Amino acid sequence: MNNINKKNIISSIIFALLLTALWFYIYQDLPGSNQEDQEKQEKTATTTPSREKEGLSNFENDENAIIDVVDNEPNLPTESEKLAIIEPIPDLNRKIVFSETFSKQEQQILIDEIEKFVQELKNDPNSLENWLYLGLNRKMIGDYEGAKEAWEYAKLISPDNFVVRGNLGDLYAYYLKDNEKAELNYKEALERGSSHVYLYYKTVEFYRDFLNDISKAKEIAQTGFSITKSSELQSLIDSL
Repeated sequence: MNNINKKNIISSIIFALLLTALWFYIYQDLPGSNQEDQEKQEKTATTTPSREKEGLSNFENDENAIIDVVDNEPNLPTESEKLAIIEPIPDLNRKIVFSETFSKQEQQILIDEIEKFVQELKNDPNSLENWLYLGLNRKMIGDYEGAKEAWEYAKLISPDNFVVRGNLGDLYAYYLKDNEKAELNYKEALERGSSHVYLYYKTVEFYRDFLNDISKAKEIAQTGFSITKSSELQSLIDSL
């Protein structure tokens, strides 16, 4: 894998990591969120991986997005409050196989990351955050099926999550080449995160570049502009 392609892959992962961190920060301000939903979240934010800080310049501008670190300790549920585990759980013993070229040091870092999230999920299969990050790391090593399994399960345990659906839209479109499922996930992401400019960008790009449907792409961009009043979306409309 040449350096340019590798940088593109890493930039894509950094962007997804930032969006995942963003979800935990902004969730409690989403329309329709209630107290019960808030209490189910284990963490409201995380921006710990160093590669996220290094990749801030790659994050697409979203005037509605705020990324910050929240130090609040999670309120751990009691035994009686723990959510029922949805079966079947994806195979947490799935082999770690690198389909992309990484140095020995990079491989070990990724192996450690995956093993950490796997162990935490064995202890708590209802951890949305850990499923999201497991999927991101699986995607980074080129295990797109493993990423799909992790994120599809994340959808089951968090039906209102827009980040995981946006991630799945990209995964199905760019990596698994399944336009039908990509379209479904992009639409579901917009339904749940209609105030987020980046979701309109990703969906518009999908209709423009994968389905060659400029009319639909423009319609989605116009809908996004009517909700967000984003100058970036106005520029996108003008370019279509």
